[in-house]
Amino acid sequence: MTNPSPVTGLVLATALVLVGIATAGRASASGCSSGSGASGDSVTVSIECNQPGGSSGDTSGVDSGASGEPAYLRYRWNSPCRGFSANGAGAGLDCGVARACPDPAERSWQLWGLSARTQGWEYITSECYAEPPTVAQAPLPTVTPALVLNAIRQMGLPSLEAVTQPADKTLVNFETIFYTEPEAFTRTVTLLGQSVDVEASPSQYAWNHGDGTTVATSTPGAPYPSKEITHNYIDAHVTVAPSVDVTYTARFRVSGGAWQGIDETVTIAGPTTDLRISEATALLSGEYE
Repeated sequence: MTNPSPVTGLVLATALVLVGIATAGRASASGCSSGSGASGDSVTVSIECNQPGGSSGDTSGVDSGASGEPAYLRYRWNSPCRGFSANGAGAGLDCGVARACPDPAERSWQLWGLSARTQGWEYITSECYAEPPTVAQAPLPTVTPALVLNAIRQMGLPSLEAVTQPADKTLVNFETIFYTEPEAFTRTVTLLGQSVDVEASPSQYAWNHGDGTTVATSTPGAPYPSKEITHNYIDAHVTVAPSVDVTYTARFRVSGGAWQGIDETVTIAGPTTDLRISEATALLSGEYE
């Protein structure tokens, strides 16, 4: 058997060290998977992170994208000893780049991101590490207001019923009371591998009286004896279908961080209820004794 050249032997030794560290558990941190493969006399290692953790690495090449959506959906650390490809197959070797760190005890690793725009892998940056990088050393994908708003729409916000007093039947030219009972909306969802707390609260109520008239308020009204929101119907002997449309304002926070507002609102149409408008007849006291 022919002895390997000094350069080939160095490549093999370096790669085997990387493999040993990766299989020891550090490279298989939560959200990452490691793999190794052979190409000729060289052994290579790659680490893929579906749900990256902290952001201790260089994130200068990472942004949130012009559309407000995250630039990258997944990340992958790759050894330059393995030519990068989407399926992880080696497409060439450049272990000289891996040994180009100022500290000879460190090796260079390349960070790649799966582009949300092109759905292809893009090179982001290179970092030097004494041990294979972990999930905590990949930048977090950016959870944007647009992403959270889309999640809120998919979850659905509560619709509210317009309550009237009197209920079911009221009188013409009478102050009919309107109110609704708002519900608190809080959810915790996982977006791009991160825990996101979401809160939404009503900020406006659009009252549809059912007779072609509407009015907007910032409060939900209240039952009798309050007369905060009322409406006088002028046509008798008709049945109308009042309702209320609720506009929600939402905010969110990522992994327990600071709350962030969402500029865009969500309006939810409420169900209709039948309300009969009757006419009162005035009677003199004692007329029907």
